[in-house]
Amino acid sequence: MAGVALVSSIMMTYKGGRVYLGIGSDPFGRDLIVGTWIGIPTAIAGAISAYMALYGRGWNFFRVTSIVLMAANLLVPLSWIIMSLTKSV
Repeated sequence: MAGVALVSSIMMTYKGGRVYLGIGSDPFGRDLIVGTWIGIPTAIAGAISAYMALYGRGWNFFRVTSIVLMAANLLVPLSWIIMSLTKSV
């Protein structure tokens, strides 16, 4: 579940981020809205589900995979913060 959330939020962030930075064009702003209002909460939900998957497990393959997926999902909202800082400069 965390992997699917990661892939879908990256796809939404990529299209919305291009519009936000002015690289791509979207006359109605749909990609930007989907990237911010749906992509960021999807990534946060993926991070929560990855955390729930690692909770109470010993150090094995599943715990390491969950930690990697949780960190990767949290990088999506961080990318929006970096994009907003980049655009304001």
